[in-house]
Amino acid sequence: MKLPLGTLVPNEERTRSNLTKLVSYPLVLVGDVTASVMTKMGFEPSLILLDNHTKRGKEIPTLTVKPGKIVKVDNEPGIVGPELLKALDEAMRPIILEENMGGPIIIEVNGEEDLATLPCIQMLPEGGTVVYGQPEKGLVVVNVDEKIKKKVEDILLEMEV
Repeated sequence: MKLPLGTLVPNEERTRSNLTKLVSYPLVLVGDVTASVMTKMGFEPSLILLDNHTKRGKEIPTLTVKPGKIVKVDNEPGIVGPELLKALDEAMRPIILEENMGGPIIIEVNGEEDLATLPCIQMLPEGGTVVYGQPEKGLVVVNVDEKIKKKVEDILLEMEV
C-alpha cells in the first residue's frame, strides 16, 4: 500500500511515547521489522504476522515475546489467499472473545504477509489497532473504526478478495 491507511509515524519519531499516544488494544502487528520494533518497545500484541523477510534484505529482526501459539501458512505474494484468510479468521476468534492465549498468536507466512493488513483491519473489533511498516518511511498506525473498515472493504472488493 503506497498511501498509509492510518497515521504515519516517521522512523525518526518512532519512540514509545509517540506510539503509546496512538496505540490501543487489541493490537495486531504486521511485518517482521514492525513486530520487532514494537515488541522491543514493550507493546503486547494479540496477533503478529511475519514472513521472515524484510524489504531491505537485512537480517531478520528477533521478537522479544513468547508466543501463545504459532500458525504456519502459505500465501503467494500480491494476494490474500484462502489459507491466510482462514488462519486470520481463526486467530481473531480468541481476540474478539478476549481469551487469554498466554502470548500473541503468531502467523508465519511462507510467501508474503503484506496485504494481510487489509483483512486484519476488517476483522479486528472497532477500537483495536493494526500497525504495519511503510518501507523507508516509518510505521503506520491504524485505529480501527467504521470509516476505515468501509475503506478497506472497498479496497478488498476491488481486489476481489
